[in-house]
Amino acid sequence: MNKHSLDFSNIESDAIQIGPWTFLAHEFQLQKEDEIVKLEPRVAQLLSCLAANAGQTVRRETLMEEVWPGMIVGDEALSNAVKKLRNAFNDDFQNPRIIDTIPKAGYRLIAEVKQLNPVQGPDNNELNSHLGQNDRRNWLAFGAITITLLILSLWFLVGTEKQELFPSSRPVDPAVKPSIVVLPFDNLGQDPDQEYFTDGVTDDIITLLAKNPELVVIARESSFFYKKTTRDIHSIAKKLNVANILNGSIRRIDNQLVINAQLVNAASGTHIWAEQYLLPANNILQIEDNIAHRITASLLNRNPDDHSHSPISVPDKRVLAHDYLQLGRYRFYQFASKAEIDNAQKLFRGAIELDPEYALAYALLGWSYDFEAINGWVDDRLSSLLKGEQMATRAIKLQPDLALSYFVRGLSYREQGKYTEALEEAQRLLEYNPNDANGLVLYATLLFHAGRPRLGLEWLREAIKINPHHPFNYQFHLGQAYFLLHQYQQALEAFQSGLDSNPGSEQLHIWMAATYALMGDIENASWQAEQVILSNPEFTVSRMEKSFPLNKPAELKKFTDGLHLAGLH
Repeated sequence: MNKHSLDFSNIESDAIQIGPWTFLAHEFQLQKEDEIVKLEPRVAQLLSCLAANAGQTVRRETLMEEVWPGMIVGDEALSNAVKKLRNAFNDDFQNPRIIDTIPKAGYRLIAEVKQLNPVQGPDNNELNSHLGQNDRRNWLAFGAITITLLILSLWFLVGTEKQELFPSSRPVDPAVKPSIVVLPFDNLGQDPDQEYFTDGVTDDIITLLAKNPELVVIARESSFFYKKTTRDIHSIAKKLNVANILNGSIRRIDNQLVINAQLVNAASGTHIWAEQYLLPANNILQIEDNIAHRITASLLNRNPDDHSHSPISVPDKRVLAHDYLQLGRYRFYQFASKAEIDNAQKLFRGAIELDPEYALAYALLGWSYDFEAINGWVDDRLSSLLKGEQMATRAIKLQPDLALSYFVRGLSYREQGKYTEALEEAQRLLEYNPNDANGLVLYATLLFHAGRPRLGLEWLREAIKINPHHPFNYQFHLGQAYFLLHQYQQALEAFQSGLDSNPGSEQLHIWMAATYALMGDIENASWQAEQVILSNPEFTVSRMEKSFPLNKPAELKKFTDGLHLAGLH
């Protein structure tokens, strides 16, 4: 135990002052003036563990071992206990005063903690006399450190701690963390309609690799940017800042497959690993798993035959369901129209009918519901968002480590205005897949809502590193971050970059109008406002205000003031 932490086993009283509250550990209750809050025993034990390490991050694994000793419980148990504890303190998850969440690590008690005598109330500042002079000095040092940590967490939240937790916040250094891009496999079959199958294999391998926190894996969108292009591995590696490239090809004839895969070191052009597979098509899931395992072992200099990896077992119903899913995913990833989304949904439902326990099919179906709501393609927007939430919840119950499910549920929560819940989902997502660029963007936008644009900007930069060939919304959110930081010139550059790739974006014109206005360039602000009205004559500032709520009224007012100055009402 750290020398500045409290050891409850050596004190006569269990009365602990936590901020304005008195915590009576053996009575499982909190007191504040006339208010008494009863805690469940395990919630009280959780608080004891956090208080014993006040000011320090306690890892999720440690908390689960302390609170549920000798038991096998899921992450949901800890998350629910933390939520109950926050509710007891009436603590705001987005702006915590008591318990702070440290993404991908654990939790930290940030409120001031004091040990009380048995007869003393929460306002008495004397420590138990038996603690002694040395402990008294340690306590004062602990208090000073706690205050310092609080100040640093507020003013320098993007500092060294985040870099330690998320090494990818620094430029990719292949010598420290192996990096890879999986280029789209080539379809060498005679049937062009099998393109969905080839793309699906690429998608699956990217997903399997991306789950490993020891690797930097380039996102799907940036990978597929190079589909059907002349592939110069040196220029691709330089553009994406990666050290390794996986190439492959698939020939499918009836139910037989020939798969070739080569892992290449981009700097030297040498092959690190290569394999050819001749097999029936119904073995594709096992082969994808094998390829991902072999690549990971090669990149991390491990023995692929050390028996630490067990080949997956796939039920027969999953094989046919996966073919439906691949075709549905192929259509969904076109992001083209409501008609394509409808086609994808039919195929996802078909996969679920064939295999009712197929978590990935539920997650993708849920994403399609969120997507149609976000794009305004349905009359009942809330109904679609609730369907997305329900499908994601079903997927999580079936497969708790499926990162996509948390992205879908987080997206649904965000669009419903449930920002606290959405932020929790985004954090869970990044625990299971730290390479999920879209998850990083989701997390960043939720940090905006929480009043932490500087930290959100850091996460956006991480997403762009993993997904250099990103869609326009990355630049849009980047501009939002700069706007909220009052760096208006950088905001304009980001918005303009997004507009270059998506000239019809109403949102980009709206934010550019506010930005120009706050810079004093009313002429350009008015022009942007005109574009907004031309595309949406029913636009109102009040409606826009509700669609981008911020927890800091002053920042929201600055945004709406800019819109009014631009001539929008």
